[in-house]
Amino acid sequence: MGVYKSKHLFYNLAMRIFIGIKLDDSALDSIEKFLKPFKKIASPLKWTTRENLHVTLKFIGEVPTEKYKQIEALLAEGDFNTGAIDLNITCCGKFGRGPDLNIFWVGLEKNPKLEDMFNRIENTLKKAGIPKEDRPFKPHITVARNKKNFNFKSFFELIEQNSSRLISPYTVTHFQLFESRLRPEGPIYSILKEIPLNE
Repeated sequence: MGVYKSKHLFYNLAMRIFIGIKLDDSALDSIEKFLKPFKKIASPLKWTTRENLHVTLKFIGEVPTEKYKQIEALLAEGDFNTGAIDLNITCCGKFGRGPDLNIFWVGLEKNPKLEDMFNRIENTLKKAGIPKEDRPFKPHITVARNKKNFNFKSFFELIEQNSSRLISPYTVTHFQLFESRLRPEGPIYSILKEIPLNE
C-alpha cells in the first residue's frame, strides 16, 4: 500500500518526482462512493489505493538529487499568489485508443485559476531545464491502471453514463511536490514540499 510522508532523507542518487494536489478525506470519500459501481464490474483493472489518490498536475520523472534541490528552491521562491482555488471534481474518462483502457481517471472542471497556477509552475520549472508540456493541460486523478487486453464494453457504457457527473467540490490552498518510489506491490508517494497559494 502507498503512503504519504511529510519528510524525506536524501539517500538516493536519483529521485522520481511529480507535482500534484493532495486530497482531503471528504473528497476521497466522495470519489470512493463514485467508483463503487465501476468496481462491481469484473475487469483486470488495478485500482489506486485510497492513500495514493491525488490530482496529477505534472510528472517530472527521474532527476538527480542536485536537480531536485534546484527544483525545490525554485518552487519555494516562485510566485504562486493565486489564492485558494475552488474546484469541482467531476466527470470521468480513460486514456487509451479505441477499445483500449490504459488509465481510468476522474477529472476536474475547467478552471482558469487552476490553469494560471499550472502555467506558473511550468514557467518556474523551465528555469531548472524542465521542458513545458506539449499536450493540453488535463489535470486528473488516476483511479485505476490496466495493461491487459479486455472487453471493456460495459465499463465504457458506465463511463458514458457518468461522464459529466459532479463528484465533489474541493478547495485547493496548496500544491505538493511528491516523490514516487516504485515497488512490486505498489508505489509509495511521499510529500517532499508543500507550496501555499497565498494571496
